[in-house]
Amino acid sequence: MRLFDILGVLYEPINTLDNHDHLLTYIEPELNADGTCPIYKVAGNTYDLMQYIDSAEQKANLLDLLARLNRLVRWIHIKSDVLWFGIYLRHGDKLVKYVYNGEMSKAEFEISEEHLEKSINTRVIMEKQQYYIPDVDTHDGPYYRCDAKVKSELCCPIFGPDGDVIGIFDSEDHRKNFFDDKIDFIGNKVKRAIEIFLEDHPYMTHSKEFSIEQDDYSKEIKAN
Repeated sequence: MRLFDILGVLYEPINTLDNHDHLLTYIEPELNADGTCPIYKVAGNTYDLMQYIDSAEQKANLLDLLARLNRLVRWIHIKSDVLWFGIYLRHGDKLVKYVYNGEMSKAEFEISEEHLEKSINTRVIMEKQQYYIPDVDTHDGPYYRCDAKVKSELCCPIFGPDGDVIGIFDSEDHRKNFFDDKIDFIGNKVKRAIEIFLEDHPYMTHSKEFSIEQDDYSKEIKAN
């Protein structure tokens, strides 16, 4: 699969007559008392992405972003057969899930040392590096399990043009070693396509939500 093909999915025109408002909200599972996602899920609150816009123009930009990213995650499912794929963007000291394909899951992850050992998503953004767990049952190290069926996981940082981590994407499957032969496609080419797309998308460039004043988590971790 070529990078050009992935970019084509993102940049193919959106039909302005289509209604994409359903992408602005999604259902979260009821969370555990400590804020973690339970292994066995029941529907909980509705998460609304409208909280991250401040104008009619930004709503249009957000809908355009969601429509294109949503199309991408479904295309990735078709091409790779991966069972879960989600894209998160960074808002200050938290990660927010914007689009996903698969079972319902937690909407926000805190970016802090407290959550470093609890969440691969947090670890990826703080350490600025990809994590691949080919077999969660034999994995030696921190792992946050939110689905008993998941057997392998690939999580990657999304870098902005200045080298800051502006988000992540996470992919999970119920088969062990599922991503062994998909690292180049998902971990390299999909990652680069998302970075190129987000770099100049108006939802990102017209919002103060994504200004990162300090991004030295990885330096602090190495120093410790």
